[in-house]
Amino acid sequence: MIPRLFALLLLTLPNLAQARCVTADDLATGIAFKRQDGRSGLALAKGKTVDINYNANPTTAWRDKRVTDRGIYELTRGSYPSDEEIVGAGPGGYFEYRLSGKPPVPKAGSSWKTTVTTKTTSDDGTEAGPQVQRGKMTATYSFQAVTEATLSGCTYRIQPVEATFLAENTHTTKRWIYFPDLGFGLETRVTVHNTGEDRKLGLTSFRPKDK
Repeated sequence: MIPRLFALLLLTLPNLAQARCVTADDLATGIAFKRQDGRSGLALAKGKTVDINYNANPTTAWRDKRVTDRGIYELTRGSYPSDEEIVGAGPGGYFEYRLSGKPPVPKAGSSWKTTVTTKTTSDDGTEAGPQVQRGKMTATYSFQAVTEATLSGCTYRIQPVEATFLAENTHTTKRWIYFPDLGFGLETRVTVHNTGEDRKLGLTSFRPKDK
């Protein structure tokens, strides 16, 4: 009898250990996720913004930290898109974005066009120190229909969001999965049309941050 009860207990352990589903309240303490590139990230509410670290557990020099409005409208970004430290001139920098108009809550079937004023601060390794460049882009966001998807064993309402960014020498498309019930979204694809770069970054894990 005891071996039989022990076997039944083992069968139920996976269900007991299964992580609970994410709720909107979890954004205040952190929501952990993983994307197709294998990096683990963290989304965390900070007042009226959502801070997203797309490499919360770094094992290399690569980093990507953003301050956003609802996860999809970027306000600042600190980026170093290389796995190795480079002395002197290196990739990445610190980016600041100012959007014209008030960013809307995603509404299925609608779109929003804005002018993005940019400020890029980077260090080229010279004695002159950090270099600052300013520019403007036109961004058009489109908000698609709400559907459902299963992540880490839980079903969530999701809404794809796509934005095209156009400047003199830039044509980039970004995609996010926005969670209407959670109030934020995460980047899932970046296509740089003028260089041929296409980064597929779909979500593979989604859960409350471990306490």
